Amino acid sequence: LPLEALLDRADDFAHQGDAKAAMSFYQAALKSARSASFANEATTARLHKAREFIERRSNEFLASLDRSLERIAPENPTAALRLRHALEMLKGERSIYPQQPSVFYYPYLAQRQFFEREEFDWAKDLEARARVIRDELDGLLSEDAVFHPYVDDDPDRPYRDFHGLNNDPSWSAFYLWKEGELVEENAARCPRTVEALSELPLTHIGKRTPVVLFSRLSPGAHIPPHSGMLNSRVICHLPLIVPKGCWIRVGNETREWEEGRLMLFDDSIEHEAMNPTGELRVILIFDVWRPELSDAERQAVSAIFQSIDSFQALPDA
Repeated sequence: LPLEALLDRADDFAHQGDAKAAMSFYQAALKSARSASFANEATTARLHKAREFIERRSNEFLASLDRSLERIAPENPTAALRLRHALEMLKGERSIYPQQPSVFYYPYLAQRQFFEREEFDWAKDLEARARVIRDELDGLLSEDAVFHPYVDDDPDRPYRDFHGLNNDPSWSAFYLWKEGELVEENAARCPRTVEALSELPLTHIGKRTPVVLFSRLSPGAHIPPHSGMLNSRVICHLPLIVPKGCWIRVGNETREWEEGRLMLFDDSIEHEAMNPTGELRVILIFDVWRPELSDAERQAVSAIFQSIDSFQALPDA
């Protein structure tokens, strides 16, 4: 239809009280006007009114969505959070971030950015030991223990740039477990931390985990957006030294660490972190299995990675 005809149809539906139909024709008219050439002041004025109508109706629609939930009280905080985020995504206020693991995707697991501490029966006990763990960390820092860059080049592999952070000490690690093995020398310096973690359901994934480390982020350091290797685990942060203002974004939600309070998330969803302060930030990082996975599934995931890591292709005879 010509531009004027689209506006006429829209006006007719608006007068009849059919806002949805009017919206569709006003939107079509505005789209048509972008590619049409005209110098008609009356038509221009009608297009301005069309935009005002669309904006007014859009605001009314968004307000109606909010009102639809006013009398509904979800049964728990997690459900309330899901519902709020669903509404914000519907309204275009929050983007959708799917799981995108870099190596291995395990299907049909819920798309969850953060998990809550109350969902894990071991969380309170570990948090109760945060002071003891912090004391051992303070000992490492006072003794100038060596923290290695978190992104460390492998001399046996081609160079792969990670957002310019390769060998950068601004994001560094002191490992207690690495590539599935206890780092004996480091563990001996943190016996009570090792004891506490030994009681947790740490993942055992081929030769890759457990991985447990004190992660140090220097003042002003930024970890750019990236995704982890698989979605069958939950990454756990126990914040130990955290200046106010340090944050992590997972998908479309940003949270600040609080000292002694666990933070748990799915790192297969895009995430980033920053220490915008002038002080050091240090957290303890480890990972546990996704609670939905059975023992057989956990064993199978580990077996898959065992095969990935041990496979060697031989040249033809």
